Amino acid sequence: MSTKPKLTAEHFYKFFQCPHWLWYDLYGEPGKKNEQPPLLQMIYQDGLHHETKLKLLGSRQFKEIDPNLFKDLDEAFLATLELMKKGENVYHGVMMDEHWVGMPDLLEARSTKELGRGVKSNFGEHYYVAYDIKSSGELKDETKFQLVFYSLILERLQGIRPREAYLINAYGEETAFVVDEFLQQFDLNLAQIEKILDGQKPPPFLKSGCKRTPWYNLCVEEVEGCRDVSLVYRLSQSDQRQLYDIGIRTIDDFARSDLEVVRTQLESWNFDKLLRFYNQAQALVKNEPVIMQNSNFAQAPTEIYFDIESDPTHGLVYLLGVLVKKAGEAEYLHWFSDGVDGERAIWEKFTTWLAEQPKDVVIYHYASYERQMFDRLAQKYGVKFEIADKFRSRTVDLLRSVTDAVILPIYFYSLKDVACYVGYTWEAEDAGGAESVLWYDEWLTTGDNKLKEKIIRYNEDDVRATLAVKEWLAKQKPKTTREEMRLPE
Repeated sequence: MSTKPKLTAEHFYKFFQCPHWLWYDLYGEPGKKNEQPPLLQMIYQDGLHHETKLKLLGSRQFKEIDPNLFKDLDEAFLATLELMKKGENVYHGVMMDEHWVGMPDLLEARSTKELGRGVKSNFGEHYYVAYDIKSSGELKDETKFQLVFYSLILERLQGIRPREAYLINAYGEETAFVVDEFLQQFDLNLAQIEKILDGQKPPPFLKSGCKRTPWYNLCVEEVEGCRDVSLVYRLSQSDQRQLYDIGIRTIDDFARSDLEVVRTQLESWNFDKLLRFYNQAQALVKNEPVIMQNSNFAQAPTEIYFDIESDPTHGLVYLLGVLVKKAGEAEYLHWFSDGVDGERAIWEKFTTWLAEQPKDVVIYHYASYERQMFDRLAQKYGVKFEIADKFRSRTVDLLRSVTDAVILPIYFYSLKDVACYVGYTWEAEDAGGAESVLWYDEWLTTGDNKLKEKIIRYNEDDVRATLAVKEWLAKQKPKTTREEMRLPE
C-alpha cells in the first residue's frame, strides 16, 4: 500500500511557477530533467543565505533547531514542539500534522491576551504566528499560500488560527496579511495540488514560471506540440479556460476567429486585452511582428543604457554597468563590488559619475528593476536630490516601450527574449541574471578573476542588448491603421 506523499510549502512554490513541475517530479522521466544548483534554486525561490536571515531578525530572541535533527523530521518536529510549549521563538522549526509538514523561517510567540479575555491555546497563555524571510518584499501568490499553509498547521497544533502571517524582506521591512482572506483560494489551489500528487496531469500551459523549472524544455515541447493558446504572452490559466469554453484551444483557432464574435462571448474582457491577445496569436501564427505604433524617443546628445547585477541571496548589489553613447560611439563603464561590504562604495562612485552627466541625458533600462534598485540604494545610502531627480526624470523603461509599440512572435518579453529576436547574441551561452549570481558567489569564494571578467562581460552584453532593442524599435513603423490592428476582413 503506497504512503500518501508529504505536503510541504515547496509544493505551493512549484505549483505557482508551473503545475507540471509537481507532476514531472513524480511521474516524469528523470533523464529529461535539467539539474539545478542549490544556489540557483535559492535565487528562484527568493531565498537568502542563513547569515543574512539572522541579521534581518535583528534584536529578536529565538532558539534555533539543531541542524543535525533535520536528518529525521520527526525528531526536528519534537524538538520544535518542546520549544513551543515553553513559549520560545523558534528559528527554522518543523511543524507536522498527518501528511502536512511546514518549516517557516520563524515561529514567534504572542500572548493570548491580545486575542481576548480568557482565550487560551493548547500551549496555555501564548500562541504562535509564522514568518518567512525572502529577498523580495512582494507578497507573491506562492509566498502567501505558503504562509497560509503554516498558519493552518499552527491551528491544528495550538487550537488557534493566527489572524495574520508575516513576510520580512532583504531590507528588514515587514509586511503582514490577514490569513482568512485567502482561505478560499488556498482550498482551491490545495485541491489542484492534491490531484496532481494523486497522478492527474494538468492541461498544457506555458507561463514565465516554467523557465524556473528543471522541466522547462518539456513544458515548451508539449505546449508547442498542441499549439495551445497559452503560448500567447501573459495569458493566464483563467483566460485559457474561458477561451477553451468558447471553442478556442489553439493559437490557430484564436488567430482565425472573428474578433467581434469573441468580444460578445467574453464580455468580462476589456477590448484592449482581447485585441492584445488576438494580435499576439496573429504574430505567432504568421511568425511576424505586429507594429502597433511609432516609438518616438527623445533626441539627446548623450544616451545611457543602464543595468544592475544583484545577489538576492545576500541582499546586495554587486555591479552597476552603463553603456554611454554619444557622437556615434558607445563606451562601457562599470562599478564592481569587491566583496559583500562594497555596495556603498560602488553606489557613491556611480552617483558621483551620474552627477557629471549632461542635464538632457536620457537613461534607458529594461523593465522596472533598475529604477526600483536605484530607489532602494538611495534610501539605504542617501543621494543628493538633484542626482535622484535627474535619474528619475530622465529614465525610459524599454520594456514598456516594446509592449506599447510592437507585438512580437515570441512567448516571453524578457530582455534576452526580445534582444535575441532582434538579432543580438550574448557572448556566454549560459549567460543570465541568476547565472551571474552563481559566478559572483563562486568568485567570492575563489577570487578567480576569470569569473569576475565573465560577470562584467555579461553585464556589458546586457547594456549592449538594451541599445540593440532601442535602435531596432526606433526603426519600426506601422503600415496602415487596419494592418497594425490586424482586424479581420
